[in-house]
Amino acid sequence: MKKIEVKIALDPVNDGAEITEIKLMRKNEGALIIGTNGESRTADANEANSILEKLSAVGHGEYLGNSNYIAMFNGDKIINFGTGKCFIGSAIILKYANEKLSLLSGDDFQEAAKEFESRLITIIGDGQEFSALELD
Repeated sequence: MKKIEVKIALDPVNDGAEITEIKLMRKNEGALIIGTNGESRTADANEANSILEKLSAVGHGEYLGNSNYIAMFNGDKIINFGTGKCFIGSAIILKYANEKLSLLSGDDFQEAAKEFESRLITIIGDGQEFSALELD
């Protein structure tokens, strides 16, 4: 959908019509993009599909505990350390139900974030500390 905005401030250099693209999405529906640093945002269905396509060659999926939320991220970024493995970075979280992936809605965002955060550990390397998603 395009939007036309007209600005006239008696400034011949900048006045005129500007056409901008408006991106619409359904409120409270999408995928959760969350980082091991605690930052997060919502992605609409189109962006989620784009991310999944880009992850198709390198993606790794991990269920979050016993929930039906699945975190997907770049499997090439998995770190093996002495007693296990983990991931540092950002992941896309969707719901797996009825044998298919589906978008999150309503309280799913908070519940999925809570599940993700409950699996975070701190790893130390070369005097630096990092939050990481512990993997099974």
